[in-house]
Amino acid sequence: MADTFVFTFSSKIDNIRVIRSSLRTFLKLKHISDAEIFDTELAINEALANIIEHTYQYTQEEIIILRIFWDDEQRTCLFEIQDEGKPVDVNKIGSRDLDDLKDHGLGVYLMKNIMNEIEYRPIENGNILFMKKKFLDEAK
Repeated sequence: MADTFVFTFSSKIDNIRVIRSSLRTFLKLKHISDAEIFDTELAINEALANIIEHTYQYTQEEIIILRIFWDDEQRTCLFEIQDEGKPVDVNKIGSRDLDDLKDHGLGVYLMKNIMNEIEYRPIENGNILFMKKKFLDEAK
C-alpha cells in the first residue's frame, strides 16, 4: 500500500517545526525506529532550512511544497521538496570541508549521508529536491 501527503506552507522558519512534527507522527505510524526518525527529520530540516536561507533569503511569504510518497512493500519514502526560487546551479551545491570548524554548512553533507538517494532538479518555476530513504524492517 502507498500513502501520499502534500504540505504547502510559507517559508517561515517556524513552519519547519510543524513539518518535523507531522513527519515524526507519520513515521511512528509506519513503525520506524526513533533513530531513523531523528535522522530523517534532520535531513528534511536541513533541506527546508537551506531553501529558506539560500533560495528565499528568509523572505517569509514564499511557498514551499513537500510531497511525501510512502511505499509499504519496499519500506521506502520519497520526499520531493519544491521551491519557487531561481533555478539552482546543481554543480555549485555542496558541503564545506569537514576539517573547517564552522558551526554551519553541513546540511548537504548530512542529507547525502542520511538519505539513500538525493537529486536536485531545476524546473521552469523553481527547483525540486528529491530524496529517497529506505527504512529498516519494522521497529519492535
